[in-house]
Amino acid sequence: MFSDDVPATRSSSNPSTPSDQNSTEIHEKKSSPEHHRLQPKAEPGEVDSSCKPAAEASTPPEAKSSDNTPAGDTIVDPKRIKRSRVRKLQYISELERSVTTLQTEVSALSPKSRIFDHQRLLLNVDNSALKQRIAALAQDKIFKDVRLASYDQENLDSEILCIQSHVHKVVKKMLVNLPHFPNHDFSSGSPFLEDHDQYPFAPK
Repeated sequence: MFSDDVPATRSSSNPSTPSDQNSTEIHEKKSSPEHHRLQPKAEPGEVDSSCKPAAEASTPPEAKSSDNTPAGDTIVDPKRIKRSRVRKLQYISELERSVTTLQTEVSALSPKSRIFDHQRLLLNVDNSALKQRIAALAQDKIFKDVRLASYDQENLDSEILCIQSHVHKVVKKMLVNLPHFPNHDFSSGSPFLEDHDQYPFAPK
């Protein structure tokens, strides 16, 4: 009788089966996200306030002083600023000196440039006059060439014959006026006359 009661009590004391354990685990897994969702979120100010003491304790005072400066600002060396200012002043003074020297050169060369301009104007006038004279001479030459071309070849031949006869007469007259040479026989003719007959245009 007691043996029958013992298993019953065991079964009543441990009523959960493996299937029941699995169902309870699944129920806990499902309920855990809901529990996380229901928990209130901490505000960012509270988190920062909780983290600030540890950060302040860990950062040195030099880092704090550097954090106070804006992010875009850089540390400027006053010596470097002074050197750059001195260089700029030297450059400006050099530019001013070069400007003054150029102005003096311009003032010295301006009268020469005016003289050269006046001479250039005079030369332009002379050049135009010479061009006009050359054009007139060229036109005169053209007229003379036309006049010479208008002469007929017969007229030129007749003029040449007249000139030759005139020269021949002059040479004969000169030979008649020469003094008498006893050793020379003029009956045979004069060689000088023959030469002039061959060359009627010989100089007098």
